[in-house]
Amino acid sequence: MTLTIYGSPRSRTMRVLWAAAELGLDHDHMPLAADDPALKTPEFLRLNPAGAIPVIDDDGFVLAESMAIILYLTRKHATGTLYPAEPRAEAEAWRWSLWAQGHIEPWVQRDRAMAPLHATLGAFARARAEAGLSVLDRALTGAEWLVGERFTVADLNVAGVLSPSRAATLDLARFPSVRDWLARCYARPAAVATRRRFG
Repeated sequence: MTLTIYGSPRSRTMRVLWAAAELGLDHDHMPLAADDPALKTPEFLRLNPAGAIPVIDDDGFVLAESMAIILYLTRKHATGTLYPAEPRAEAEAWRWSLWAQGHIEPWVQRDRAMAPLHATLGAFARARAEAGLSVLDRALTGAEWLVGERFTVADLNVAGVLSPSRAATLDLARFPSVRDWLARCYARPAAVATRRRFG
């Protein structure tokens, strides 16, 4: 079986590479940048009609969107460990993943294409990011992880949204539970190894 991960580690592909490391998956990596002309070729558009990264090809099964990829890979390879087996815990993992994508990521992303919008939004974007961080901080107060007693795909996906480069632009002193949780997430051996290899 062959897994290929398409995308530059300087993009949301980094979280997919982290997930692959957590799962111990052998894979090929095609480090295509977000502006690579190859993304608009007919060959790549057959993989992802949106012409965007990340994308995986898992032995003929092609999937785009980083959160979907990570949820799929963890469910396939780590149900009962990284991916919760119990339906309510599974729902919580999905909830946190989707919440982070909708309530945190728009306000903290640093994509070049978004720079003019963030410059215009300024204080509004900061306030929205802080509102999301407040929610996350309350959820993590007194808890080590987002779902249950151990690190799960929920932590990986939300921490992936709050990558070290993004978190460095935020005042996390006001959100000590988030700050400490992020430190735990990025201290994991797979996270350290992935960032050392691709960072």
